[in-house]
Amino acid sequence: MAASLLTTPLELLEHIVLLTTGNNSCGPPSVLRTLRLSCRTLNQALSVERNPHLYLMLYSDGFDMSPYRYLPPERLSVPNLKHELKNRYAALQCIRRREFQHPNLAGVLATVYAVLLEDDGRNYEQIIWADLPGFLQQFLQEHLFKGAADNNGWPLENEVNTLVVTLFWFITSDSSLHEESAQVRQEFMDLLSHYAYAGFRYPCFTEPEYMFYPCHEAKPTISSHGVYPPPRPHMITMQYFGRKTTFTLPPVAPFAILGQFARVEHFPIQAPPELPDNRQEALMRGILRGPTKEDIEHFNTQCNTRLIGTRRVNCPGPSPKSRSHDPDWSRCALGPYRMPVYTAVGFYAPGTLSGHWQGSSITPFPNVYKSILSSSDAPSTYPAFGRFPLYVRFQEYYCYAPASPVPVTDDKNAFFNAFLPEGSRWYETEEGIEIIGQSGSFKACYTQPPLKDDSEQAGTVTEDLDYSGVRDVIVVGKTEEPYATAWNGYKYIGRIRPSDGLVVLLREPMTQMEQLGRALFRGYILSSCNFVGRWRSISGGAHPAEWESIFSMSKVVTSP
Repeated sequence: MAASLLTTPLELLEHIVLLTTGNNSCGPPSVLRTLRLSCRTLNQALSVERNPHLYLMLYSDGFDMSPYRYLPPERLSVPNLKHELKNRYAALQCIRRREFQHPNLAGVLATVYAVLLEDDGRNYEQIIWADLPGFLQQFLQEHLFKGAADNNGWPLENEVNTLVVTLFWFITSDSSLHEESAQVRQEFMDLLSHYAYAGFRYPCFTEPEYMFYPCHEAKPTISSHGVYPPPRPHMITMQYFGRKTTFTLPPVAPFAILGQFARVEHFPIQAPPELPDNRQEALMRGILRGPTKEDIEHFNTQCNTRLIGTRRVNCPGPSPKSRSHDPDWSRCALGPYRMPVYTAVGFYAPGTLSGHWQGSSITPFPNVYKSILSSSDAPSTYPAFGRFPLYVRFQEYYCYAPASPVPVTDDKNAFFNAFLPEGSRWYETEEGIEIIGQSGSFKACYTQPPLKDDSEQAGTVTEDLDYSGVRDVIVVGKTEEPYATAWNGYKYIGRIRPSDGLVVLLREPMTQMEQLGRALFRGYILSSCNFVGRWRSISGGAHPAEWESIFSMSKVVTSP
């Protein structure tokens, strides 16, 4: 009898399908669809009920298995894997076909965002097959400002725009930046500038920044731009492993800020010719403070924003790559499958900030910023703003249960003191730091983490340290030499908000240079290992800042 697919054993039929799709694992397995449509017998033979192993293998061939780290086994059943395969391939085909008017484009983009958060290598191959970079670039150029005419010229912070800007940062790479012409680079900077600079319309925060425990209803204030904090899309419902799942959308501003920095850094600061070449020459000329040409060269070459594709050994979490995305994934996941809120894989991974960080801030001209703030209409363009170096070494200290942490009052005064009670003082000790309340109202001790039981000596990675039982995190920092001499020295103290990992830091000058002023830094450490956000001078009130800068810092692998 002649050989026929209809009489082929199930195991061999499965092998044929996997062999065919394995040669081209990107995109939907078209051979499977063709075979199932050919006749009823093959349709039943290749169904998930008759051949569950086939769909498990198709998923593992096409996508990374990182969801097994945080989803329960019942959520990862073979029928759910089949639904997820269908959902992902439908989303990728929508991107590949440039379906900008898709009726559920927000759900498509949310699916792609989940795919990128779970990327260990295979997922990214699917993203490139779908030409996500081309889709996002065209959307930004042609569709980002849809509806802006009815919003006084300001782009909307809706679900689609938020996800497009977020994904645009995720796919930014060294090669893509080098391929951008100067004209295209400037165009993308202009498109992202409103989200990046206008903090009075696009806050960086998932919840109101001034609330340490954001469980109460926020009391908005009114400005010429409406209520502050302004309303923004918080949640989106999408199909995820066989059932409807609610995800929290990230704010658009941090990703727009990172996109700005990645492009601004291609325009190096020019050193004035009268500057000394190095510190030795500066001292010989009697110049005790201020940058040299060598300092500016270090800033131009070293203080760069880290891209997603850049692997560093001290990014939060070990390999696989997707572990570095766990804080971002945890911030967006809701329901019973949410990661623990305050563990090494939660919103903030203890030990992440400890170490040397360097980057820069972009500071708008005060008169320009105030003129934009005072008008309800969006500016046509933003002028070129100054960029200033940031160097700081951070050290984290922890309050372990059952000890009591520093008390928190959800008022504006505590917020402008980095969530530390007004009048409190802190002292460094051999064990860590002590924080004492005004008139001795409280005393809290924070220490460095002990070694795990199976660690014989201190290691250089956070996995050697024991963070179990951490109740609160205090961060202190300072500008070290030679950077303090070149760019002024500052000291920092602040706190981590447990609900979403928001870092709030109070910065003060180390020297008696009051004109440098006190400033409040607020931001997140994102999965690209950048500490990104905004800083403002301390003027009081929860109104939009009268003047606000953006910043981005990256952790240094080895101290310079």
